[in-house]
Amino acid sequence: MKKIFLKLLFALGILEFLVILPLSALELGTIKPKLNVDLRKAVEILATQKSLKEKESELFAIFDEYFDYALMARLALGEAYKGLNDEQKKRFESAFVARLKFSFSEKLGLYTNQSIEITGDESPNPKRYFIHAQIKGENEVYKIIFKFHKKAENEYLLYDIDIVGVSIIQTYRAQFEDLKNAGFDEILARINAKNAIDEAGKK
Repeated sequence: MKKIFLKLLFALGILEFLVILPLSALELGTIKPKLNVDLRKAVEILATQKSLKEKESELFAIFDEYFDYALMARLALGEAYKGLNDEQKKRFESAFVARLKFSFSEKLGLYTNQSIEITGDESPNPKRYFIHAQIKGENEVYKIIFKFHKKAENEYLLYDIDIVGVSIIQTYRAQFEDLKNAGFDEILARINAKNAIDEAGKK
């Protein structure tokens, strides 16, 4: 059961993505109320009988603006990202974002009327701001941490999500680390192949 929720929450975090969209950073004082409203909207969307594509579109319309996909892609690839040229970086970012969004779509069907609520916040350092939340199932509670970084003066973007203690970015980094000897073209080909399979399987 926990694995199923992990997949769902991972998807929510990856809460994930097709193209690198223009971002709208949040002011520090607006993050908590904004996320609170958006999470409630997400629950409402997930509870509808709309198609997966419709749900996906509506969810991403909510979260895309403050998800720093470019930074998430860079952190996920780790040191290997520094060796890419600009064209390779763009190709990887697009494929990575697509991977996240397709994964999310695949897991939407697992949603079974849980509730999401914010339980607290913290600033571990001047450049980071974390929102703690939890998803309540019938018998269990799953903790989530939404991690924002300071993009500019009083402007924050989300760069990672911890789901029951597991970082989305660290999870992807571990996957890409296993492919470090494969080379960029091989890594990109594998991501695109998974994306193509996911897209073909969408209903």
